[in-house]
Amino acid sequence: MKNQLLMNEVFWLRCIACLAVTLGHAIGNGFHFYMEPNFFHSSLYVLHMAVLFGVPVFVFISELLLANKYTENVPKGFMMKRVKILLLPYLVMSIVYAIISIDTWTLQAVVSRLAMSIFLGDSAVYFILIIFQFYFLHLLLRKYLNHLSAKFVIPLALVINFLYLAFFNFVESPNNTVGHFIWTKGYWMPFAGWIFYFVLGFYCGRNYHNMLTILKKRWVLVAPILSLLLLLIINKVFYMDYDSKRVDMLIYSTSVIFFIMYIASRIKQVPKLVMFISNHSFSIFLLNLLYFHLLRYIEPPAFLNVVSYTLLVFLLTMLLCIGTAYLFNQFSFGKYFVGRIMTYNVEDKIKGKPGSLAAIKDSK
Repeated sequence: MKNQLLMNEVFWLRCIACLAVTLGHAIGNGFHFYMEPNFFHSSLYVLHMAVLFGVPVFVFISELLLANKYTENVPKGFMMKRVKILLLPYLVMSIVYAIISIDTWTLQAVVSRLAMSIFLGDSAVYFILIIFQFYFLHLLLRKYLNHLSAKFVIPLALVINFLYLAFFNFVESPNNTVGHFIWTKGYWMPFAGWIFYFVLGFYCGRNYHNMLTILKKRWVLVAPILSLLLLLIINKVFYMDYDSKRVDMLIYSTSVIFFIMYIASRIKQVPKLVMFISNHSFSIFLLNLLYFHLLRYIEPPAFLNVVSYTLLVFLLTMLLCIGTAYLFNQFSFGKYFVGRIMTYNVEDKIKGKPGSLAAIKDSK
């Protein structure tokens, strides 16, 4: 099977997912300092719910790219390359996040916190372990998925994912330490909680041009609004957590993915700012919660409110993450600490078309 070409949609998806994750954390910082409910709180509450799609989109993109280029055969050194560019930064940042979250500096506490962060994904960079699970699943399942109908596998994956999340969303956790951890964070890690995005990404990447016909449907424009309303209603009834590991996010995240691709497919050239943020997205994913954590030690000026403060820390954190990535990437080892900056440019052309998969993969 010949490689298909991915166009501008991937850069838009990566950029917007990155901005969504960072904005969600900025809103969390704003709520930390400004707790009195008012109109602005209500508006930011809706916005907070609306940007929860970031990690699901990132999972989708990863398999979209793999399935498009590596549907049949995977090159030698496939996993080792990803260990270097993903797993090493994961280890570094897991240690950093573990250190800044230690309350009691005893040997037992430090070792326990490091082990939880590195091996159980109990940190802000847990999503990398999820991505690695799907790398292995791609290697194991791609031949089988190639021969199975998307009309069968996608609904099946949706049901499995839904039942898995529903269990942890609606069943009370056991009254013990282990049960509390599993129900609050531990269930995030197994691939079953994200399998729908993996399967959707596989078939969209494998049949990319056919998928573009879906984007011509009018429901793509209204689906995000309707599914966001569903999110708000369910949250009002069940008081669910503000995160992407909710049953209703399966519908909402998918609608946002197709909406972004619909808009991006109609824009001939990727804006330089979108490309710039996309190229820095991995470092922003890794670093943004670190800077939000540090910014909480600074009391906001009296003239700010929850909206202006949220916007300020959002922009400041984006600049700090990009600046840190730039500085570290001036050294050969820097990319193994804070992630590699991708080097794809708007002007680049591969096989006569901008935004091709070859360019995206080579820039990783």
